[in-house]
Amino acid sequence: MRHVTRLVTAALIAFALSGCTAVAAPPPTTPVSAGLIGSAETGTDTGNDRPTVTYDGLMVRRRVVIELHPTPDADLTALRTVLDTAANQSQMNLSNISPNVLDAAALEHMVPELIVVLPVEGTVAEAGELVNRAFFQDPAVPGVDHYHVAEVLVHDLRFAVRSTNAAVLEESIAREGILSDALGNYATTLRTGELDVTYTGPLLSDELIQSVQNGIARAANTNLAAVTVSPRSTAGVGVDMANEPAPAPAVTEAASDHNHDAAPDDSDGRIGSGNGSDDVNDAPVDSDGRVSSNSGPSVNGTVDDTSIGPQD
Repeated sequence: MRHVTRLVTAALIAFALSGCTAVAAPPPTTPVSAGLIGSAETGTDTGNDRPTVTYDGLMVRRRVVIELHPTPDADLTALRTVLDTAANQSQMNLSNISPNVLDAAALEHMVPELIVVLPVEGTVAEAGELVNRAFFQDPAVPGVDHYHVAEVLVHDLRFAVRSTNAAVLEESIAREGILSDALGNYATTLRTGELDVTYTGPLLSDELIQSVQNGIARAANTNLAAVTVSPRSTAGVGVDMANEPAPAPAVTEAASDHNHDAAPDDSDGRIGSGNGSDDVNDAPVDSDGRVSSNSGPSVNGTVDDTSIGPQD
């Protein structure tokens, strides 16, 4: 049902952006006439809850996120303020990001009520230390049931289109909601004769990217090929999706009384859950030096699942 719902949602978004009936798209390297979009039913999902992504390399990045699971009736705004204050002390800026950056298996565990992404250079160890410093020092801050630190894949894209009046185009896109429904959070930059739309968030299928191009092109009264897609930044290291292991599938867990004082390895397979003092530095490390992601027992790169308790 989750898979069907995602396909239907993608189809509705594609239809809204195109303004016409969805049809099969040519390969991404082939220009597509304005008004034509890719079919959301074909090639958008590989069967493991990850869309078909060929816009990769520097357009796909690994980022570290903190998933915070509060106690009932906790003040999420206050918790975010505490976390931001601790981050600012380290000259670190945290940004909002959609929970959909997590793989299906992680979301099946529990959708986080508060999820933030570290800067590009942020590490798993820094994320764990940040949460520890924010909430578990003496005196501890109440309201946090447990948290996860995860390494995820995100799309880091720049859409650009030439325009004789970029400010008017920006207003038109915002007014019509052309991109907000498809991308959620995005930013715009006005340049001389050009409008840039930047996006960092969950991976988008090739068809949805082409639909976004089409929506921008219609607003700018141009054709789809005039809307370029490129990396948001040319610095750093990107990801080759052809070599990326498939995410773990979602599993249905049997109902049970979950004891947060249980052993540090819960049945959900997420490392270090429970009320122990498991440290992110104890996470498994791959041969390339990265903290394990999509390999071994971790889920979607999740390397820590720690509930209340100071970290050693």
